[in-house]
Amino acid sequence: MIAQGDLVFVYKDERRNYLIKVQGGQMHTDLGYVDLTQLVGKEYGQAVATNLGHRFYLLRPYLYEMVMKIKRKTQIIYPKDIGTIITRANISPGARVIECGSGSGALTTALANFVRPAGKVYSYDRNQEFSENAKKNIERYGLSEYVDFKVREVIDIFDEKEVDFVMIDIGSQWDLIDAAYGSLKGGCRLASICPTYEQLTRFVFTLEEKGFTNIESMEVLLRRILVRRGKTRPEQQMPSHTGWLVFASKIERDPSASTITQEPTRRTQEEEPTEESPHE
Repeated sequence: MIAQGDLVFVYKDERRNYLIKVQGGQMHTDLGYVDLTQLVGKEYGQAVATNLGHRFYLLRPYLYEMVMKIKRKTQIIYPKDIGTIITRANISPGARVIECGSGSGALTTALANFVRPAGKVYSYDRNQEFSENAKKNIERYGLSEYVDFKVREVIDIFDEKEVDFVMIDIGSQWDLIDAAYGSLKGGCRLASICPTYEQLTRFVFTLEEKGFTNIESMEVLLRRILVRRGKTRPEQQMPSHTGWLVFASKIERDPSASTITQEPTRRTQEEEPTEESPHE
């Protein structure tokens, strides 16, 4: 049952859908307005009518809607990339995570959702305005107790040690590799999102020099399908490139060398783990 203060995804169609918090007042649309006091006491899945008689459905908000409907001051990391980050970093309840570059709090929201109830996200940003906006978004979603926001520029060290994952989302990712190394548990992962090939290349080669292995670089593409009787096809527009993701695992540094003198540690497509064929 919907109560005062609950989040509700009010849905009419792909164009008319809204993530609202039930706090009284009205929700205005081009099809009229909805008196939000009507929502209290209703069940998710039921309909509510605007003053002009148009029906909207009251759906449970999922992480996807929370990320996409977040109030933005910056570009965000999108769900298609967030899903890859969450799974490859093994974010789970109880994990301790550092995020450098809070942005608008989209990834922060996802990380907090997965580390609860016993974990913590330590989110750094040097921009006070961005950090405050991200904090408000997290408060709106009821995740504040799982996130510690810090407004400062990280130069060479994070406050936290023995964390399970570090995410770097700033322009010069390579500058924070040493800081990430000093905070990560052995064998745990670092990740970043790079907007250009030049940044990607510099970041990956610096990772190899500074005690990381199992380095993967990838782009996540998403294609929606337009389903119609007799003419189902892919949609013409595709939310494709948003950045290149990089993942790497912390290993013991060689104290006798200024750089790691092992073979390249980047995983190629041919090296991806595959299941054995049952016919072999």
